[in-house]
Amino acid sequence: MKAIHEKKRLTEWMEKFHIDEKVIVPVVLSIQAFLLIIGMQAITFADYNVLYQWLSIENIGYVIYAFLLSFLLLQLFLCVFKRITLGFIITCLLTILIAVINNMKWVSLKECITISDFDKLSEAFTVASEADFKLFVDWWGCVIGVIILLVVTVVIDIKIVSPHRMNTQFHYYNRTTFFLLILILLPIIIADAKGSAVDKLTHNSSADKMGPVIYFMESIFTAHMDDPYTFSEAKKSYDQYVEEGKALVGKAEDKAENEQNKPNIIVIMSEAFFDVNQFEGVLTYSENPMAYYEKMQEESVAYGNAKVNIYGGSTHFSEFEFLSGWNSKGMNSGSCPYKEYYNEKQPSFASYLNEMGYYTLAIHPYDSFFWNRKHAYPNMGFDKFIDRSYMKYTDMCGYISDDALTNEVIYRYEERKNIDSEEPFFCFGVSIANHVAMINGEEFLNTADHIDITYEKNIGYSDRRRQRVKDYIGGISKSGEALYKLASYFKEQDEPTVIVFFGDHAPNYAIDIMEKKGKEEDCYTTPYLIWSNYEIADVKNEADINISYLSTYLLQTLHMPLTMQNYYNIALHNQYRYETRYEICDVDGELYEDMSSSKRDAYFYHALDMKKHIPALLAEPEKMQEVWQIP
Repeated sequence: MKAIHEKKRLTEWMEKFHIDEKVIVPVVLSIQAFLLIIGMQAITFADYNVLYQWLSIENIGYVIYAFLLSFLLLQLFLCVFKRITLGFIITCLLTILIAVINNMKWVSLKECITISDFDKLSEAFTVASEADFKLFVDWWGCVIGVIILLVVTVVIDIKIVSPHRMNTQFHYYNRTTFFLLILILLPIIIADAKGSAVDKLTHNSSADKMGPVIYFMESIFTAHMDDPYTFSEAKKSYDQYVEEGKALVGKAEDKAENEQNKPNIIVIMSEAFFDVNQFEGVLTYSENPMAYYEKMQEESVAYGNAKVNIYGGSTHFSEFEFLSGWNSKGMNSGSCPYKEYYNEKQPSFASYLNEMGYYTLAIHPYDSFFWNRKHAYPNMGFDKFIDRSYMKYTDMCGYISDDALTNEVIYRYEERKNIDSEEPFFCFGVSIANHVAMINGEEFLNTADHIDITYEKNIGYSDRRRQRVKDYIGGISKSGEALYKLASYFKEQDEPTVIVFFGDHAPNYAIDIMEKKGKEEDCYTTPYLIWSNYEIADVKNEADINISYLSTYLLQTLHMPLTMQNYYNIALHNQYRYETRYEICDVDGELYEDMSSSKRDAYFYHALDMKKHIPALLAEPEKMQEVWQIP
């Protein structure tokens, strides 16, 4: 009787104030959904300006889209649990967890999480301890807002929803609302995914503009939206580029006597090596940290800027591009080609040199399992792979230093010459010293104490982050010094030797600093050079090129035989000087932003063709072994 009496009183109270559960529940869910998307944005980017810009009128479409997705999730939990409190708590916890992960990825890479990130969880857990978390200044306001709304939700749940939870009509209405939302959102999601496909092929989609929720949703649909070609379709596209490249080169560079030209080749891909003199105007230095690199540049055969598809991490993309000759632009940012395609033999620059009679060695001063290198390198054709557990020189600067890597290269070169003095030597060394210059309180840091840094503009860095920048600048100085030491050694050797040096990506400090100069696009460019201890004739200097073109450019510079993959890259380079996720420049020097609509359309179909034929060809390596073989 008491329960019936209370239900009657509640019904009278609701009628008095014209309260209907069909109205009040959606209102509460709407407030919850809006608070959740604000919380996601605030925690992810930890920046008032980003939050205000996201909430602007110009961005209203993305805000409504994110709100509807959040509302749909809350509606789903209401259908399942028939209570609004439990759904709100679960969604809050999910929001906080995902937002914190997004925050750390954004601080490091200027990307939010995508569906492809689930393919590289082992690497993510390995580097998670080194990731920074940027705290939102007024995060307490978000917490208080959540607590107040939770209390209101509990009261409504107890007083209104709970007494009516067995109301069949109410839950029929709730389920109907859920399915109507799906019907409304589905065409929006599909249309947005199609638009996103264009964006991802022509420029990098900005997570801070669309928001992390939509960024993730788009990745689900665009990751597998375009089916790759069949092998025959992909090979037809590839062969067309090869024939075009052959026509461009002619026979001038394809002489049999060039096979006799076999200098030692040392390639150093330097972790996070960036021209830090570009920071001038925001930072100033008491001494030039690029001094040794600039000395090397003056003595080089060729040098310029390498355009890269990554920022702040995912090193494997740049080394994959150099060694394979494939542009990773069309691949998902969270993917790992070494894991996806290199558990079986794949042709590469290493297998080419192996066929030329070279002894081929890979060195990486970290664990062999990282990015699946322990399988990828042997399957590329390297005779031997040495990780840190097999290195003779392991002096630390947090990680193994670049000076130690230089000593290791020299030691392995001398060791090999004692075994077979006639066999040319190829070494591909991947440094790691500047990955994170200060690691969890390590005793040895990269800091060059003789270089003092002054901040000309305030960029809001904590003392800890400023220390990291100082360590990084010192590390760049030491990387240049180690490179110069390597060249100095080979100057004294009789055997012809070439050194190739390039950075894999900019450090995760670069955008914060370069934005102050209005040149954030330069954060997707790293220096490269080609140095030799002997004279090389007829060198055509290419200033700005893709990393994927660099190995082809090296063979052209050395007048060595060209393969199908080289002709393929020559044809691509003849159409577009460089093309990455961030920058596109055609052969006339015109950037994508300045192109006519017809040129943009042509580029989209070109990029879509690349996105579809590259995975198809990589997926069947047994049919592609000839692409790096000497004709």
